[in-house]
Amino acid sequence: MPLKNLNNFQKALKEAAKEKNKARRGIRIAALIAEALRQIGEDPILVGGAAVEFYTEGDYTTKDIDMVAVGGAPLWNVMEQLGFVRHGKDFIHEMLKIYIEFPSEKLNPSEQSDLLDVDGLPLKIISIEDLIVDRLCSYKFWKSSVDGLAALLLLELGRADTKRLQLQAKHREVDDALQILTRLYEEIYRKKLSKTEASAKLKDWLRSS
Repeated sequence: MPLKNLNNFQKALKEAAKEKNKARRGIRIAALIAEALRQIGEDPILVGGAAVEFYTEGDYTTKDIDMVAVGGAPLWNVMEQLGFVRHGKDFIHEMLKIYIEFPSEKLNPSEQSDLLDVDGLPLKIISIEDLIVDRLCSYKFWKSSVDGLAALLLLELGRADTKRLQLQAKHREVDDALQILTRLYEEIYRKKLSKTEASAKLKDWLRSS
């Protein structure tokens, strides 16, 4: 299906790709992709590193933009019209250096999303509680200290609903990792630890677990 207002989308993507603010760049691109995909009945949700980047206002950075949406020929067609080349689940716009991945079709049943307004365009983003738990899963089960640090940065924001966060962590069997991060969060402020020191402590827990 030919994409309506294709030229406008292409121009807007080009402008978004020039955005100097890394966190703003990701959500501007994601909002445009979401708007294009709504023409085929999709309403994708921003997840992964780009969501962490947005919530932390660039304290965590990534080059990839992960979005949850149903794949298949209609999605591929829209992305190709926008100038992306498909490599499995990945779509790469070589000229604009944009990397989009659609890792899954939907959030887990217990996960929730919030709604952002990005320059007048709606964009769904995974809730901060579910994003913390997602990073904790990678930290605990995949031994990724980088994701542990991302979870810590999100926790430091103080925006998560504590009760829901604890319930989700228990449901995904990472409540022990959450307890470690909570204690580390308190220690950071008490002892004024640097990110390097915090990262070292996260790695210590992985080695002992």
